[in-house]
Amino acid sequence: MTKKFLAVCTLCCLSALLPAFAAAQEASQGDSMKSDSMKKDSMSHDDMSKDKMAQDKMAKDKMAGDKMMKPAVFKGWVSDSECAAEGNKKCDNKEHVAKGAKLVLVSDADSKVYTIANPDSLAAHQGHHVQVKASADNGSLTVQTVKMLK
Repeated sequence: MTKKFLAVCTLCCLSALLPAFAAAQEASQGDSMKSDSMKKDSMSHDDMSKDKMAQDKMAKDKMAGDKMMKPAVFKGWVSDSECAAEGNKKCDNKEHVAKGAKLVLVSDADSKVYTIANPDSLAAHQGHHVQVKASADNGSLTVQTVKMLK
C-alpha cells in the first residue's frame, strides 16, 4: 500500500508540475520566436537599406545618362571611318561607306572621331565641314540638326 501511495503522490506532483513546465517551455519558445522575428525585422531593414541604395544608384545613373543624352553642338568634318582612321578627315568618297565603312564626324576641337548613329542625317554631307546639334553617347552621335560651315 505504501508503494501505491508513493506512486499516487508522485503522479499528483507530476500532474501539478506539468502545466508549469509546459508554460515555461512555451515562454521559452515565444522568446525564441520573438528573437527570430527581430532578426527578420533587422534583415528586412538591411534589405530595405540595400534596396534604397540601389534605387539611389539607379537615380544617379539616370541623371548621368540624361546629361550624356543632352544635345550639344559639334563642329567638324564628315568622313568615313576608314579614312578618318588614316588621318583623312575630309574624305568625300561615298564608295567607302557603300563598301561598309561607317559615317563619322571628326571634331575640330580635339580631332575625336564620332560614329554617327543615324548616318542618313549626314550622308549628303560627306566631305563637308559642318556644325551639328547632336546627343553624344559612348563615342556615338545622334544628329538632330546639320548646318554647313565654310
